[in-house]
Amino acid sequence: MANVEAEAAADGGADVPLYQQVVESLRASIAAGTFAVGERLPTEDALCRSFGVSRHTVREALRALRGEGLIESRQGAGSTVVNRASRPLYTYSVTSIEELLQYAEQVRYEVDKSGIVVADAALAARLGCKPGERWLRVEGFRYAAGETIPVCWTEVYVRADYAGIALKIGKGTGTVYSWIEEMYGVRVESVEQTLRGEPLPDAIAPTLGAAVGSMAVGVHRHYRLGDGSLIEVASNLHPVERFRYSVRLNRRG
Repeated sequence: MANVEAEAAADGGADVPLYQQVVESLRASIAAGTFAVGERLPTEDALCRSFGVSRHTVREALRALRGEGLIESRQGAGSTVVNRASRPLYTYSVTSIEELLQYAEQVRYEVDKSGIVVADAALAARLGCKPGERWLRVEGFRYAAGETIPVCWTEVYVRADYAGIALKIGKGTGTVYSWIEEMYGVRVESVEQTLRGEPLPDAIAPTLGAAVGSMAVGVHRHYRLGDGSLIEVASNLHPVERFRYSVRLNRRG
């Protein structure tokens, strides 16, 4: 394996970060079968010597490979190859309410927990509602077709007045907001969407194929009717290594 620090110096300073160069080299070795599925990678010390990089650089590279689903790491047991090919990068490009329906039809929602909750002060601040209001809370994971590792973890709050849609959640494709419209004869007129970086909860990181302590991209939406009333709040947490946000901007006129 190449000494990437020496190569970077020879190139007069590479644009590609050192850890990414390590990632690309190890990824190629895994794809070529140099490190077979089920085989352990060399220790961190050995990788540091082989690539001529710091332990921090090696750990960042291993974290990225875990995010791609190529390896699994256990304390005291090193890193083991689990796949020869990376999981596909998830590209998020929803730019309209109608496109949310298309997105929901591309991924299935498997519900883990659901139930009615009463908003305390902290939850009310999160949702943007009044303390004491009742909400249907649902949480679970979303999966792309043919994938066994989830795309994201999803938490949904629906105002209790519309809790009847619980019968549909997780039973097929479609959006929560469209089921509310269909069952209750209302119309969602606006969706406020916020993206932010945040810690990935330790409890869900392993299921998402991410390292404990890693970061996530949170996609948070507030759904409102024409009179401004809030009827749904949805949050999706994506492992940061597998998420890309794409928006196309066109000139007017």
